[in-house]
Amino acid sequence: MLFPLRSISCTASRTEIHAKRSSVRIRPRFNLVMAEANGVANGTTEEPVFLIVGKNGWIGGLLGQYFKEAGAKYEYATARLEDRSAILADIDRVKPTHVMNAAGLTGRPNVDWCETHKVETIRSNVIGCLNLADVCNSKGIHMTYFGTGCIFHYDDSFPMNSGKGFKESDKPNFTGSYYSYTKAMVESLLKEYPNVLTLRVRMPIVADFTYERNFTAKIIRYEKVVNIPNSMTVLPEM
Repeated sequence: MLFPLRSISCTASRTEIHAKRSSVRIRPRFNLVMAEANGVANGTTEEPVFLIVGKNGWIGGLLGQYFKEAGAKYEYATARLEDRSAILADIDRVKPTHVMNAAGLTGRPNVDWCETHKVETIRSNVIGCLNLADVCNSKGIHMTYFGTGCIFHYDDSFPMNSGKGFKESDKPNFTGSYYSYTKAMVESLLKEYPNVLTLRVRMPIVADFTYERNFTAKIIRYEKVVNIPNSMTVLPEM
């Protein structure tokens, strides 16, 4: 599952969204079947052990919550992804069957930060990610990479409201931000690693409105909402 998990047209008014917020019910149900199946495919029957990279990020934190509720074995990585020896130390310490890479640099207060911090963006989003994928591959460990759907946009080949959607094999066509440029670059390189699954996250949604990056929490604060069909990711359903 790589791109649109949900597709909606954002036409509701701010009042309508406020009225509906109390009825939102999204229950965490992270699917461990994929991990168990991968363990069997790798020739093992051992219980999955997850190493989560990106402890301080929103998705990384949520992954820990979901694994805990599911009774899965997991630990958070302590290494900086630019440091290969530290990654190897984490792998030796935790002995994971699966690595969940939710790390990445988006910039603060927004992705515009990446335009003036290109070296830092490359170091995190490209070099660090590839470093982790390469270590996992050398150890025979499956890695799930939480990427972004912000590498596509409507153009002459994919007109809005044409009914023509993007396939997983389509080449990213949006490089309007340096953040998206690095994400598209690393995704094209990760395709060469047989141990990597890429999940493209776009406008993530959870039930808790206290998370500032929750798209639903964001949109209720907007004075205007554009009428452009887009893709949503309901995180607990991944």
